[in-house]
Amino acid sequence: MEERIMKITNEFLKEVMPQSTEANRQKYLDWLNYFMPKYGIDTDKEVAAFIAQIGHESGQLKYSEEIASGKAYEGRRDLGNTQQGDGVKFKGRGLIQITGRFNYEKISKDLKEDFIKNPALLSTPKYAVQSACWFWNKNKLNDLV
Repeated sequence: MEERIMKITNEFLKEVMPQSTEANRQKYLDWLNYFMPKYGIDTDKEVAAFIAQIGHESGQLKYSEEIASGKAYEGRRDLGNTQQGDGVKFKGRGLIQITGRFNYEKISKDLKEDFIKNPALLSTPKYAVQSACWFWNKNKLNDLV
């Protein structure tokens, strides 16, 4: 069994995400160290895979909200976007982009926070990290590493 990884550091994030800024690394660092172990992302391989994924999806911690408007998701029933404006309202947010009314409803229920009424909350550092860990755990992505 693999040992638990040491605490994520600013230096580690800088090494694996060289285009990230000091401010962005600091914004997420404590939340990564808080939520990753809570969601079982704690072996070297799991941490490496998770950090690589959030680095990719967030443009090396630059974005916690999709750059596009979300209009492309309008009417996407597979995402649960059944109401006018759902595409824009429920565009990708978080370090792993949670997208669509259906996913916002699921995460709202699981985290006991109303992301339907306040979708921008998923862009804040705490929820950007927690939602990424939630998604990783919910989809059993540790099983793939």
